Amino acid sequence: MANIDAEAVTQAVQRHPDFIVGLKARMSSSVVGENGITPLERAKAIQQQNGELPLMVHIGNNPPNLDEIAELLSSGDIITHCYNGKPNRILTPEGELRGSIVRALKRGVRLDVGHGTASFSFEVARRAIAMGILPDTISSDIYCRNRIDGPVRSLALVMSKFLAIGMSLPQVIACVTSQAADGLRLSHKGRLEVGYDADLTLFTLASTPTLLVDAEKESLQADKILLPLAAIRAGKGYLTEQGSAENAFNF
Repeated sequence: MANIDAEAVTQAVQRHPDFIVGLKARMSSSVVGENGITPLERAKAIQQQNGELPLMVHIGNNPPNLDEIAELLSSGDIITHCYNGKPNRILTPEGELRGSIVRALKRGVRLDVGHGTASFSFEVARRAIAMGILPDTISSDIYCRNRIDGPVRSLALVMSKFLAIGMSLPQVIACVTSQAADGLRLSHKGRLEVGYDADLTLFTLASTPTLLVDAEKESLQADKILLPLAAIRAGKGYLTEQGSAENAFNF
């Protein structure tokens, strides 16, 4: 708790209003220890003091209990690691959506995937999506330890997992473009429209049978995966190895 500095947050937001897009509270037992729900209460107070920036909340093992967390969240807040397979997850032991999550979604709380090393379950995602509980945003939570040896490897592969589960290609693309921009209130981003930033990823949907693995070491066979070929950022083009091999583009 001694590391939570509300004044430093306010000063940072004032110095970098076009750079800081939100606040984050990591609310799993390995992080908060004996402090329970108190860090999230502090985070909500800091949020309210700084123009209602979106608050992203990392969920994992309890305590605190997910019901306590969900009841504190308001419209525009984001639950990340939403399909984790831990006991403190969005589904009840019977496989139904927790009542606290139902109420949170009705208030406008958003769901983010945040796959990561230990925070994504095919079973939980499949059950939730079958009930119509789709993610607002698909994110990788990628870093050095889950990039090479998995289970994340890339955002494209995480997107491919949701295609394999049954989401449509337009739904998956929206989760990493327009809906991602909306969730962080980023203007002029996330859409192919006049006046928006021309930041693009060009990809192909390849018929490449691939065994996909989640954070629980469960596997799922995919018939097609997304392969990025190139990106355009601020008017400059970059080829991936796949795109270069196919001589797909000439920047």
